[in-house]
Amino acid sequence: MNDSKEKHHRGLKIPLARPWFDENEPKAAAAVVASQWVIFGPKVEQFEASFASRMGAKYGVAVNSGSAALLVSMAALGVGPGDEVIAPDMTFVSTATSAIFLGATPRFCDIERRYYGMDATALERAITPRTKVIVPVHYAGQSCEMAPILELAKKRGIAVLEDAAESHLAKYGDRFSGTLGEAGIFSFTPSKPMTTGEGGMIVTDNADVAERCRRFRNFGDHGKFDWQDLGFNFRMPEVMGAIGIHQLAKLEETVRRRRDIARRYRAALSECDLITCPEERNPADANYQLFTILLATERLDVYRDAVSTALWEVGVSTRAYYPPLHRAKVFARFGPFDDAAYPNTLWYAERCLSLPIFPTMSEEELDFVASNLLRIVEAHRRV
Repeated sequence: MNDSKEKHHRGLKIPLARPWFDENEPKAAAAVVASQWVIFGPKVEQFEASFASRMGAKYGVAVNSGSAALLVSMAALGVGPGDEVIAPDMTFVSTATSAIFLGATPRFCDIERRYYGMDATALERAITPRTKVIVPVHYAGQSCEMAPILELAKKRGIAVLEDAAESHLAKYGDRFSGTLGEAGIFSFTPSKPMTTGEGGMIVTDNADVAERCRRFRNFGDHGKFDWQDLGFNFRMPEVMGAIGIHQLAKLEETVRRRRDIARRYRAALSECDLITCPEERNPADANYQLFTILLATERLDVYRDAVSTALWEVGVSTRAYYPPLHRAKVFARFGPFDDAAYPNTLWYAERCLSLPIFPTMSEEELDFVASNLLRIVEAHRRV
């Protein structure tokens, strides 16, 4: 029995992600339950202030998911019927569906091949007189190339809402992602660098935008039962806020560990010409929410999904993030969409594969992933 099969036989299974909890999170949650104040309250308010301060923003508005953060912040920026919202074609679905819930039309633009963020040239072609908001995405925790996007948005008078759902503490220049546009959003699902179970956060330096977000997440209430605006219940529960305070305290160490794991992956995989590791603008620009490689599929005798399946069979979880949005059925009514408009997205989607990465990942686990990946791709090298 070879080494990889022997380890699999011993039950070594490596998830794609694993949250990092210690004794503090359950204690904090239990304290909230004991207090009997379990809806939005002082712990959430403390978490909002602490998170905004850590990101270098003036205001933080906590909500119950990253998707809710997108919806609430778009509403606060005035998105509504007749408007268009531009998102990259390579992102999670709610980056675009949030616009639909507000009666707006999602539009997609291609990505660039260096950091896999929104391509500014494609963005310029996608802008119309109806464009209300541009939503660049810091994909996989790598800050996208923001300067040309911000310049174009300023020239056209269009608001920028950063989807920083995955990019906690990733920088662009001397500022953290999520703080360069009119507003930015973060997600706290369990795969993210910090988690509250579900949960999300909006950050902004604009007091009016922050206030509109607060009202929209709380039924549009201007006071007790003073419903002047349309809103809904997107509030963060108090338990989430209490957990978030402790997760935020570990965030810097979490990101440091992720960056270290990324360096070790690079060292292990760098000599294989069938694998391309993520490119860094500089080390501070990526938090490695994902470690996504590209496979040279044109030089393999199998498709990318076969490599993923082979890894799964030895106990390694992987995933392809994401299918191109313009091909998703939910957006069909806004088409037709021409594949020729998204060549980089399609090129990337056929080759990308995200490997396990989480702050408690051991050297044994990393070595197991890397060695099996190398073994599998070399076995399928096209002769």
